[in-house]
Amino acid sequence: MMTSEQPKPDDARPTILVIDDELGPRESLRYLFKDDYQVLCADSVACGLHLLREQAPDTVIMDIRMPVQNGIAGLREIRKLDSELAVIMLTGFAALGTAQEAIRHEASDYMEKPFDASEMRSVVRHHVEQTRLRRKRSRLLNEAESLDWRISELQGKEWLAELGKTSAEFVHDLRNMLTMVTGSSSLLRMEVEDLQQRQAQIPSEAGHYLDSLEIAMSHCVEMLNMWQRLIRQSPQQQTRFLVHEFVNTCVESCRFVAQAVGVQVTFEKLGNDVELLGDSIQLARVLTNLVQNAIKALPADNGQICVRSEILDASICVSVSDNGCGISEENLKHIFSPNFTTRHAHGGMGLGLFIAQKVVQVHGGTLTVQSTVNQGTTFFLRLPRHKNL
Repeated sequence: MMTSEQPKPDDARPTILVIDDELGPRESLRYLFKDDYQVLCADSVACGLHLLREQAPDTVIMDIRMPVQNGIAGLREIRKLDSELAVIMLTGFAALGTAQEAIRHEASDYMEKPFDASEMRSVVRHHVEQTRLRRKRSRLLNEAESLDWRISELQGKEWLAELGKTSAEFVHDLRNMLTMVTGSSSLLRMEVEDLQQRQAQIPSEAGHYLDSLEIAMSHCVEMLNMWQRLIRQSPQQQTRFLVHEFVNTCVESCRFVAQAVGVQVTFEKLGNDVELLGDSIQLARVLTNLVQNAIKALPADNGQICVRSEILDASICVSVSDNGCGISEENLKHIFSPNFTTRHAHGGMGLGLFIAQKVVQVHGGTLTVQSTVNQGTTFFLRLPRHKNL
């Protein structure tokens, strides 16, 4: 089954394919959409299928009544090639049976000739958006599956065992990121399916879910690159980045995973944003671990996490607070130790906070914690500011 392996950029003009054996309707639709879309026209199903294979349009408008091969037969062929493409069936013969047959073969919509121009614009705009969302979702899910396969392959190699603890750290973090991907993709699947069922022009959260997927996938790729640099003994990658903007991006990457389990995440920033010099991928590992640990510690209802980024004279401070179960005094003594975890039964590896503290120390900072049982926990990440920035 065809999917767009080389998708158009999201800002490229969408493409509409019009399939109709009559010149008049084809030209009417071409003129109606030429300013906003790239419009392809075909006078037969065979010609339309040829254009579909070459151009990967975002929506098809196809007449039902055509000689040689009618629109229903064309719809069946399109669905063999692309299950995600929106197809709008068009006919001048209003017949309930024809409409029902089109829907059975997974037509996206059904309109009668002569059509209302305003209604046609609205319907096409909606279906173009839906096609692009479905294709984007499929690409991201395929990338997630590919990353999961790469991790499994690396874990199975003999040389991975020789990397020892460092390899386990990366596996831990990549699994955290893939957890975000899984949670966001599940929400996205429900959102898109709901929109498909209602076929309504309503605000959609699907774009936000896709943004979360893209951020998480980007982090996964960067971690794999960082792993390669480690094996090759390449120097640490340091860049300049804005503190508030960086922290907000990390929070957004975790937000939809939190929402999936009923947890509210808020972000506060204090002071004017400043640049920091450091390894943003490593520091993102720290914040992601802290927020995900907080999510796991929260109650099933009324769970709240507050992430605060504060700019001080000589340093920056990022805190992650939750209203969860808290940490006992005995466990507080060991939480930064490798292999210490209270979540062995749930797959915990006891590496997250150990990794986080090590990364912060490499950056010349500190990672501390305050906690009260049954009230909540706050982690404080402090990093020095450099005067020349």
